[in-house]
Amino acid sequence: NPASNITADISDVSALTISDYRFSFDGTNYTLTRLSDNQLVSTAAAPTAGSPLIMDGLRISSATINANERFLIQPTINGAKNIAVNISDTAKIAAAAPVRTEAALSNTSNATISQGSINPLPLDPNLQQPVTITFHSPYDGQFDVTGTGSALPANNQVYTEGADISFNGWTIQINGQPAAGDVFTIEPNHNGSADNRNALLLAGLQTQNSMAGGTASFQEAYGQMVSLIGNKTRELEVTSKAQNNLVTQTERSLQAVSGVNLDEEAANLLRFQHAFQASSKVIEISSSLFESILRIG
Repeated sequence: NPASNITADISDVSALTISDYRFSFDGTNYTLTRLSDNQLVSTAAAPTAGSPLIMDGLRISSATINANERFLIQPTINGAKNIAVNISDTAKIAAAAPVRTEAALSNTSNATISQGSINPLPLDPNLQQPVTITFHSPYDGQFDVTGTGSALPANNQVYTEGADISFNGWTIQINGQPAAGDVFTIEPNHNGSADNRNALLLAGLQTQNSMAGGTASFQEAYGQMVSLIGNKTRELEVTSKAQNNLVTQTERSLQAVSGVNLDEEAANLLRFQHAFQASSKVIEISSSLFESILRIG
């Protein structure tokens, strides 16, 4: 049915399996089945963006299908095969984070704001909207958050040093003791000058335990894969050589029991030929002697 569709993405790489999945709808419940062991992993009502179906690192955020329809989901098919560089201009590499933070120059305290981090997918559409955090004056341990966003404005927020402050898909922390009227801003990181946070996060994937259920890094998993392939290749080479030797021994045994040695048979034919020729000569001589005797008589 062309009108039927589902929306799925990867929510947790470390939880992924190598299995494919079948997503089906029986008219009442939506069912996700892991095909590697035919295990029913989830049965639920219709998934939505606000209440997605999450299982084995897979997230299904919407589904519009008719009763008794099924979809095949292959989260990891050709995963490594399709990794490629899409740009050739290094200036276009998104090495910087999409937002940056700043403390106002007019602040009178030594409080600092962290560089901030981007929350997991899906991205908030207001991620790069400017946001301002202003501490009350006179200071009462609270602050107001203003700007554009689904949860903004957010007034009278209680300040806890080092605690996460999250809006619009980003998370920051403020440390130290703010003063009355202190202002901190979160804004789009235009140009990304002197900012390689995204590149550092990408490089960190090499050693981050995000494979094999969170027990191995990409580098370790790759090393294990190369070792496994090498061991299996050597094992198959040894097995192939042993099988070839077994075939050769079997052929020799068969020839010894029921086969014909062509060299030996050729030698026998020559010997028999010589014997027949000698016998023929004897017969010829005997016949000549017999005729000579008859003529004498």
